Amino acid sequence: MEKYQHEIAAKVYRGDGIEAMHYASIAVVNQGGELTHYLGNPELVTMARSSIKPFQLLPLITTGAADKFAFQPKQLAIMCGSHNGTNDHKALVKFNLEAIRCSASDLKCGAHRPIYMEDAGRYPTDGEDKDPLRHNCSGKHAGFLALAKHLDVDVADYLKPESKGQQLVKQAVADYCEYPSEKMQLGTDGCSAPNFSLPICKLANAFRKLASGDGATDSTRAAIGRIKGAICAFPEMVSGEGRFDLDLMRSFPDNIVCKVGGEAIQAMGLTDPQIGIAIKVHDGSFRALGAICVEVLKQLGIVNYLSYFPHLERHAEPEVKNSAGLITGTIKAEFELREA
Repeated sequence: MEKYQHEIAAKVYRGDGIEAMHYASIAVVNQGGELTHYLGNPELVTMARSSIKPFQLLPLITTGAADKFAFQPKQLAIMCGSHNGTNDHKALVKFNLEAIRCSASDLKCGAHRPIYMEDAGRYPTDGEDKDPLRHNCSGKHAGFLALAKHLDVDVADYLKPESKGQQLVKQAVADYCEYPSEKMQLGTDGCSAPNFSLPICKLANAFRKLASGDGATDSTRAAIGRIKGAICAFPEMVSGEGRFDLDLMRSFPDNIVCKVGGEAIQAMGLTDPQIGIAIKVHDGSFRALGAICVEVLKQLGIVNYLSYFPHLERHAEPEVKNSAGLITGTIKAEFELREA
């Protein structure tokens, strides 16, 4: 008999009828890193995607590269981000590249229609979808390039898993998430960077530590403090207008760090209370993720009255609309966290 079961976390309603359901796994850990609440399988191993961007930044700081290039908190924040690709985001990534004497042509992330255009239903009129600076991961890639420059290795190889920089990144993620690097399955992210698998309970604990400024060494604690400070000071560089991450950080200023990842993975860490949360929607659908996140916070007593958190209200029970703009249904998070 399996230890954990697959459990429904959200239902999609059309009128009064249930049209679809989303299964999810959730892990909540306390200040000691111990599992306190869960849904589904809190030990689920899944690709971490962009949720680990804050930890991928650690070597840039611990090696001295961030100081060498005089990167300020705002510059570090976008390196942790999956940004919207606005003009402000583009300008900051370009500024970071110029600081290390690189350019957009050095980026290997590719290009896509910027998120701000996707969300607004706008279409490129000036080549925005061909601009790698507007790629949501361009900030992270500029950080990887800076690390390669600092290590004096060929920047053309900055994404190769065997490169010196990516080896440091992988070990930093493994160490901070307290998961053996040899167990981390290697994959290629949507932006072509190496990515790794982790149990969601380990991801939850890593975000608990990030929010609390914890680290195994003085240098790690100092680096993680800078990363947390950058994220909290400039959440709009980590995410963007209309996005759940930004709305969540605006709802709990200086008290929460969070990061979404591809295929509907979300990690959060709170400073007070000292807890970490990781959520994975099994089918990779983002449409129910915000509602599930808000429901977790409600069940944990973090969000008592939704009216006190106006930035989160629209995420709690998203409307489903048809092509004529008519509301045809809603997405509702319907589950009860289990106590570990």
